[in-house]
Amino acid sequence: MNQESKSLVIKTSFKDGFKSFIKDFFSVKMITLNAFIAALYAVLTIISYPISYSYMQLRISELLNLLVFFNPSYTLGLTLGCLLANFMSTAGIFDIVFGTLATLVSSLLMIGFSKLTKNLFFSGLIPCLINAITVPFIIYLASLGTADEFILESGIFFIMALWTFLGEFIAINILGYILFMSLAKKYKGFKDLFNARYNLDFKW
Repeated sequence: MNQESKSLVIKTSFKDGFKSFIKDFFSVKMITLNAFIAALYAVLTIISYPISYSYMQLRISELLNLLVFFNPSYTLGLTLGCLLANFMSTAGIFDIVFGTLATLVSSLLMIGFSKLTKNLFFSGLIPCLINAITVPFIIYLASLGTADEFILESGIFFIMALWTFLGEFIAINILGYILFMSLAKKYKGFKDLFNARYNLDFKW
């Protein structure tokens, strides 16, 4: 497949994903499921407060990101859940805005990427990378004008990014991957329970 063909596939994937999102969003089932996912994400994040808001960002709730691999419509629930959870963040408005945007962007990229590879594990790396880039900047911006203000040098950024990636990787590519891999491959009711419509034939 040449570069032009790949670009066309990506554009088509995003277009199809957006159409699917609009169609599914207005179904009663998806509205209910998205509301549940948003609440679950927020609750899981808040009750594990000590590890959810540090620069390591070990949010167990992040494993829910893998839902968009099976249905793009979960983008709404995940983004709303992240928004609600970030109101408790010590980074304040910066986490509310940029942290929530990171979840939205990650979901959209996962939708397009999953249509190209149908690989659950590699799709899960996307939010790991996005947050690894975003979180250090959020913490830096929140520190400005405070006693904790610091200079975001390349060395510090790399360490913070690495810790954030590790936290995300544990939540998504270890805990989340094992959970969804087991459910999708062994539980016959997985499709109906999660309204899974895509990538059910994924390999790993």
